[in-house]
This record gives sequence, C-alpha cells and structure tokens, in this order.
Amino acid sequence: MNYGKRSAERRIEKVDSKGTKVRKRINVIISKIILACVIIVAVFGCSAGLGIYKGIIDSSPDMTKYDVIPTGYSTTVLASDGSESATLVASGSNRKYVTIDDVPKHLQQAFIAIEDARFYTHNGIDLYGIVRAGINGIASGFHFNQGASTITQQLIKNNVLTSWTGETTRIERVQRKIQEQYLAIQLEKQVSKEWILENYMNTINLGSNCLGVQAASLRYFGKDVSELTLSESAVIAGITKNPSAYNPILHPEASKKRQKLVLDAMLEQEMISKKEYDEALADDVFSRIAEYNVNVTDNTNSYFVDALIDQVMEDLVAAGYTESEAYKLLYQGGLTIHSTQDPAMQAIADEEVSNEENYPFVKYSFFLSFQVKEKDGTINNYSHNTMLRYYQEINHNSNYNINYDSEEECMEAIAQYEAAMCENGGEVMEGSESITITLQPQLALTIIDQSNGYVKALCGGRGDKASNRTWNRATDTTRQPGSCFKIIGCYVAALDGGGKTLASVVDDAPLTVGTKEFNNYDFVHHGWTTIRQAIIMSINITTVKNLQDIGVDLAYQYANKVGITTLCEDDKNLALALGGITYGVKNVDLTAAYATIANGGTYYEPIYYTEIYDHDGNLLLDRTATQKQEKVLKDSTCFLLSDAMSQVLTSGTGTAAYFGTGMAQAGKSGTTTNNRDTVWAGYTPYYTCAVWGGFDDNAIQSGSAVAYPKVIWRKIMQRIHEGLEPKSFVAPSSVVQVQVCAESGLLPQEGVCDQDPRGSRIITEYFDVDSVPTETCNHHVKLTICNDSGKIANPYCPSSSETEKVFVVGASPETIEADVLATDEFLNQVCEVHNASTHAAQNAANENNNNNNNSNTTGNTTGNTTGNTTGNTTGNTTGNTGNNTGESNGTGTTGDPNTGTSPEGGNPSGGSNGESSENGNNTPGGNLQSLIDRVTQP
Repeated sequence: MNYGKRSAERRIEKVDSKGTKVRKRINVIISKIILACVIIVAVFGCSAGLGIYKGIIDSSPDMTKYDVIPTGYSTTVLASDGSESATLVASGSNRKYVTIDDVPKHLQQAFIAIEDARFYTHNGIDLYGIVRAGINGIASGFHFNQGASTITQQLIKNNVLTSWTGETTRIERVQRKIQEQYLAIQLEKQVSKEWILENYMNTINLGSNCLGVQAASLRYFGKDVSELTLSESAVIAGITKNPSAYNPILHPEASKKRQKLVLDAMLEQEMISKKEYDEALADDVFSRIAEYNVNVTDNTNSYFVDALIDQVMEDLVAAGYTESEAYKLLYQGGLTIHSTQDPAMQAIADEEVSNEENYPFVKYSFFLSFQVKEKDGTINNYSHNTMLRYYQEINHNSNYNINYDSEEECMEAIAQYEAAMCENGGEVMEGSESITITLQPQLALTIIDQSNGYVKALCGGRGDKASNRTWNRATDTTRQPGSCFKIIGCYVAALDGGGKTLASVVDDAPLTVGTKEFNNYDFVHHGWTTIRQAIIMSINITTVKNLQDIGVDLAYQYANKVGITTLCEDDKNLALALGGITYGVKNVDLTAAYATIANGGTYYEPIYYTEIYDHDGNLLLDRTATQKQEKVLKDSTCFLLSDAMSQVLTSGTGTAAYFGTGMAQAGKSGTTTNNRDTVWAGYTPYYTCAVWGGFDDNAIQSGSAVAYPKVIWRKIMQRIHEGLEPKSFVAPSSVVQVQVCAESGLLPQEGVCDQDPRGSRIITEYFDVDSVPTETCNHHVKLTICNDSGKIANPYCPSSSETEKVFVVGASPETIEADVLATDEFLNQVCEVHNASTHAAQNAANENNNNNNNSNTTGNTTGNTTGNTTGNTTGNTTGNTGNNTGESNGTGTTGDPNTGTSPEGGNPSGGSNGESSENGNNTPGGNLQSLIDRVTQP
C-alpha cells in the first residue's frame, strides 16, 4: 500500500468530494429507514405477538377448581354383607376415587419424581424445565421430544382442555400449551398442592381402562391402593408416560425398565434410601402381576346384577332422568349401590344349579343368528327360532327339537341349516354369525326374603354367561307354571274371599265345560274331595270346580294382588286355575306370590337394592321408600294354605323337595302338558324359592325325569338353612280347630259319619273363626236296608231281615266312592219283597206262633209237674204234647222228673219286629218320603 503524501492528499480529496458525500448521506438515510422499518416491524411483531398471546389467553375456558375435578367414575355394587359384588363401568370411566390420605407417601413421591421434580416449588409452570427441554430440543436437531408439563398442567389437560387428543397442527398444540400454562398458574392460586396431586392421581390413565391409582391398584395387584409397596408404586407411576406401551400385563419388560427409571429418580432426589431402592428392584413384582391377572375374571356381570341394573334404570327414569342420562349416571357416575344379594346364598345357588349330578341328563342347544346376502343383494336374517321351524317342517314333526348330545352335533346342525339357507346362491355375511352354545335343560330360580321382599339370590340360567344383560330366564322368560298356579289362580281367592274352607268339598268327577274335557293327572276321580286333599294330591277337577264356585273374576283379582304381572283379560277363564296363562309367568313373580303367603299376606315388590349413593356420598335413591307393599291376604288364609302345602312335602306330590331337619316347609309342584315345563315353588318361615326347569325351545321332557327342580330346591334350601333355628308355621288367633266330616266339610252326624264303611270320616281341620261350619253333614245317610231285597226297607219288612248301613250321597257313580254311594236311583227304591199281604200273613203266623208258644208253655209246665209226680212216662207224654203244640218255633225236650226242668222251646221272632214296623219309624227322620227328600237335596 502507498502511504506517501500525494497518495494521502488524493484520498482526502476523494473523501471530501461532493459525490462521495452524497453517497454517504444516501447510505445513512437508507440505513435509518431500514432500522426504522426493523423497529416498526419489531414493534408491530411484538404487538401482534402480544395480541395473539392475549387472544389465546382470553380464549381460555372459564375455569374453577370444580372444573378440574375428574369425572367418569365406575359404579360399585355392594352385597348385603358390604363386600363388592360388581363394578359397572363404561369405557373411559373405570375410576374409583381415593383421597390423598389413603395414597402411600412413596406412590405420591414416585409420580413427582418421574413427572414433576419441582412440583412443590413452581407456581404451575416449570421455567427451568421449559428451558431445559428447549435446549435439548435444539441440540438434537430441533427434535423437541422432552416434555416440560407440570402435574398441574397435566391435570388441566386431562380434565379441562380435553380436546388435545384431536390436535392436528403445531399451531393448535402451541395454542393449547399457552392456555394450559396460563390456567395452571391460575389454578395454583386457588388450591393447595395436595389438592392438585390428589385430583391428578385420580385422573391419570393407567392402562387397561383404569383411570386413577385406585382402579389401577385393584386391576394389577388386586389390592387397595393404601396397601401398595414401593416396587408396586413405581410400576404404577411408570405407566403414565405411555399407558399402552408400559402396561405391566401386556408389556412387562418395558414396564420393568420404566419402573427402574422411576426408582432411579426417587433415589437421585433422595426420596428413598439405597436399601429401599435395592429391595424394590429385587421384588419380583411382575410375576405377581401375571399370577393375579390369570385369576381375574372378565367383566361379565351375574344374572342378579343384570336384574339389578334393569331395576335401577327403571327407577332413575321414574325419578326424572332420560334413559341416556340414567345410563351415563349408572356407568360413569361413581355410584355406590347397596344390593340385597346375599353372597353366601348366591354361591350355594350357583353351585347347585351348575352341578350336573342334579339333572337327569345333559343336552346341548344354542342361540343362533346370522345374515345371508342373496344374489340380488338383499339381506335376510335368520335365528335359532327359524332354524327350529325349518327342522320341524322338513321332518314333519312339530315336536322336533334342536337339543343334541354334544356341541359337535350342534355345529353340524347349524352348518346344515346355513347351507340350506344359502342354496339359492346366497352367502353368510362375514361377521354376522353369532352362536352361543347352551346347556339343556335350563333352569331359573329366585330366592326372596319374604319378610321384606329382598331378592337374596337369583339364577337366570345354567352354564357360562356369554355377556352382560343377556336373556335372564328368572326375570325375562315367561313360562307356564302348571299346577303350581292352583294356589295363586284359585285357592288364595277361595279361602280369602270366596267363602271356602280347607274342608269345603266338591265332587271330583268327570268334567266337561263346552268342548273342554278336564282330567286329573292320574285319571282317577275321587268323589267328594276337600280343598286340603286337592292341594296335597294336586287334583285338577276339584280345583276347576272350586274356581267355578267362586268365580273367575275373583280369582283373577287375587292373582294380580299377589304380584302376577303378566295376566291379561284373556286369562279370565277356567284354565286360570290350572296355570294356563296366555303369556306365562315370570319366575320372580311366582316367587313373590308365594312369598306373600309365606309372610302372612303382605305383598312386597321384589327389589334388588335398598339404597344408591352418588359420587359425593349423597343419598340418590331409597328403594325401600318406594317399594310397593300391600296387605292383600288374611293371616288365617296364609296359615291355612301353609298348613295344607306342608303336607304336599310329607305325603303329597312334593316329597322329593322335603329336606326335613325340623324346619317347617310348604310348597306346590307344577308340570305342563308333555312335561315341557316343570316347576316347584315353596318356602320356610325364613325364605321363599321358586325353581323352573325346561328346554329353551319348549321341547318335551320325560315324565320320569322332571323332579330335578324339587331336588335342586331341596339341596339349596337345606344348605341355606343350616344353622338357622327350626321354626313352625304358627296359627294366628283367628284360626281354630274343629271336627268335621271329610265328605261334606260340615259338622259330623253322631253315629253316622264315623260309621262310614271305609272307616270314620271325621277329621280335625283348621278354620278361620268366621268360617266355622254350623250345619251338619249332608253327604252321609244311615239307611235301614232289607236283606231280602237289598233295597231300603219298607214298613212291612220284618226286623229279622233288616240291617242299618251308612252311605255317601250326592257324588257321581263314576268315582272311587261308587262302592259306598247311594245313588238317586237307589234312594228312590224301596223293598218290594214285603208288602201288606206278606205283612198280614206274617201277622197271622205270628199270632199262631204266640198261641203255640202259650200251649208250649202249658205243656212244658204240665209235663214237668206230672213228671215230678208220676215219673218219666207221664212227663214225657205231656212234654211231647207241649212240643207238638209249639213246634213252629222250637222242639221241646223231655222233662226230667228228677230235676223238674222243663223242656226248652224256641220263641217266634216275628212279633217284636212286627210291632216296631207298624209305626214306620224304623229309619231316621220318620217316614220314607221325608228321608228321600232330605238326602237328595243339592
């Protein structure tokens, strides 16, 4: 470079030149303009940024601390002993709230250590964490994969800014983050750190549909959160970052690595000691999780819980909730439901219902549904009902059934049917086929505490239950009850309001009403039969005739009163007495009806729960306050029926159900045509239980194999009564005992009813004090029968030919009483062998006999006297003369002159009878016509 003087001068000239100065001025101006623009842009940018930031803040939702509290809690069902029997949960609501006082300190620390180490020192946002995450993100090539959200922010994100799951752009994420931080600062001004931590631990998703630490503790470890160990707490805290990837059941290895990270952080932050750290790592917690998970049952509720859910839903709707609201409240509202279920009774019932030894045989059937897409695109639906009809049609047999000896045979039948339905080129639509294999015969039972109507146990079927709220045979199915309904459809009304007594009789004889011919199950007709005997031996015709007497309308009213909910107007006919119900009867209704008799006449609506509390512990529903209760039967009626039905078990049709042990038991059996249904309903002073058995497709059962409901009832009731004090059915003060005649139900005739040819017909029976009979028996009569004609003696019949006999009157000759029956024809026939002429001849003979007797006496006396005086010759002669004179009635013997005895001679018998016959009073009631009129009255 040239640093000479001239060179310097030239440089000065150049700088001082006019052109250079202009250029410099322009550059300065441009620079100032650029700077001004930058400043302006910066100002505008900052203003815009602040405006945008303020806009984002202003658009944040209004929030109070109550908005942060988590929602969507599972509902807990408690059994009668307080144990948890079920959890009702919808997807995303399996949460069980727990206070921070019940959360172990090491579990709280585990979450803080891994999620928010400065939780107790920041104001809602962690600036240090944000800077750290930013630096690490820039250092990794602008991959910002480290979070800086605090526990407070996470709580707000999960419970307030819940739309984050739908974010699709970075702008949306930034906007939500800004709001999240702002709201976190605001929340920390309102509540304590403990409040935030408690709600956070009840909010977080911990996998397997577990929300909150309590649900997770129960799911993974089967224990309350308060019982968690340090190693278990570290596992749960580690799930939070990715509930799917760190699920300890599905991904134990990944979960184990995450557990170690949690423990490392706790050790580094001096929350635990090195010894605690080592012990936690050494704990084989994951094998324990795996073992517990094997024993965890699925979330399929029992038939009892299904019935409870139905009742709760109905009650919530009745309380003003919509069906949608009721469903959400039940499955997400965190309710606590106190059920009536007794877990011990339910376990016994389940065991006996499942025990194949209690059934005469084992069959398999199924529920089937599928869709076929035809060639033209139309879609047809098919089910097991259409399949049953198909097989019945192609086999020309209306009794054909779809019950098979094995599951394999079921599948073969299904395949054959589906092929037949696709024979025109259609095909079964993928995913449309649903098959559920079921055991047969099926069963349903309900156990009720009759003192309050609480359902203690319920079985809606046997075999594995496929899903929740499936068909419940105890509460949904309506089947015919058979003779079990005689008590409900006739006798409660007959005894309570129909003027009948247990001793009331009707003639059990062939009966046809219109075109309907009624028969007894054994086709035997018993003649005059009491209601007690009709109940014990389940006699159909007697029951129908009693219903005719009291009227169908009255019986229908009483059946409704005791809780039969399925009756319709078409059931107002004589079939009501025998259980011929249009729509059948529900098992739970039948149980409740018998429970009404068992408890002395008060009907209690069956209920499955007593109280429901909301998530905050407030009483939501009190079922006992709305339960229907009504006194519908007299105490005396209930005792009379109980006493009669107790004999069903000891000497009637229910002996297979009797379990002895000194406990009073009463009940009634029922079977329907071809034994398609078989039922036993009975009770003790403690509990009432009704059992139904039959095929789902209503197939015929063998008559020799329908006792299994009685067997199951006996086994269940015997087991649930173990340890209970034996009790009897106690007669109320309104009941008395009176002796009556079993042929009429009326007071006995002295010397008549006890002289029945079959033995005394006098019985001691219970009566309501207002129903004690005052009239005497009109079904027995004592008649004098002429032995010569076999007919009723007339005034001319000699007494020597007469015999007094007791007969039954008024019954049909087509019954087993025919041998002792005096028919109307017999009562209108009298002896024709004896008349006035025979009577006159008999009188003349009697007079001659009297004279001969007098001569005989004289001859005997003379013979004796002479014999004493003159010896045997004279005595013999005189004696013979006497004998000759009185020979019509006897033969005289030779007088003994040594002893003076007179020869024996017979006396004629016609005289005395002739005397008594003259008055015509040889029969009760005076003249014969009066007798006939009396015994032939209706």
